[in-house]
Amino acid sequence: MDRKEVKKERTRRYFLDAAKDIIRSEGIAGLTTKKIGEKAAYSYASLYNYFENFNELVCLCLEEMAGECASWVKERLEGGTPRERVLCFARLMIEANARNPNLYSIFLSTDIDYGFFQRRDGHHFMHPSYGLLLEELAGLPGLGDGGGEDAARIVADILTYIFHSKLHFYIRYGTPGTLKSLVAEVEEETAFILDRLGRGGKEGRSAIGEARGASAGPAADRARTAANPTGSRSAPSRRGRTRG
Repeated sequence: MDRKEVKKERTRRYFLDAAKDIIRSEGIAGLTTKKIGEKAAYSYASLYNYFENFNELVCLCLEEMAGECASWVKERLEGGTPRERVLCFARLMIEANARNPNLYSIFLSTDIDYGFFQRRDGHHFMHPSYGLLLEELAGLPGLGDGGGEDAARIVADILTYIFHSKLHFYIRYGTPGTLKSLVAEVEEETAFILDRLGRGGKEGRSAIGEARGASAGPAADRARTAANPTGSRSAPSRRGRTRG
């Protein structure tokens, strides 16, 4: 990389770090090109010399913040059995995203064009924590008996929907009233699903069938995209939006 490219990448990093700092302190609603420029100590108009548009900058922030969340969870994930590890994963995902609601605001936004990732990578954005969850679910005997990788994906989708919907109500509406209550609800619902799967046989297959139905449709697609906390396929939104 020549000196010019190094300088360009350094400036992009200033803008990205500034944008993430603003999201952490004010949420995605407080993010504007003017604030980013002021915090990065560059003219906000010059931002467009380094990014295609405002949406690209936001998507790159989302991608980095999702990676930071996944790393935080992976470093703390523990448990002696696959069931314990999945329950730990559920608790950590909620704690990571609910301690500072501003962090998760970017995953609740309907103004982001997630098509950016499809155009850049040829596939939809997938939160790295989703892969972590799949790995842990694959160790559960009930899933192995119920269809292997496909069964693990189905259950990962329904758990993602639980995480995202619970975070949505907690952050937007203050329900339940405390983080402790939120974690307890998510753990209870996750344990319910895992326990039914663990019984195997007809009941285990029935639980997978219920998960398959719940993981279909626009609401579940939106939950996955939250970057979810755990995974994403697609999400409708405005394209190339600019905020001044």
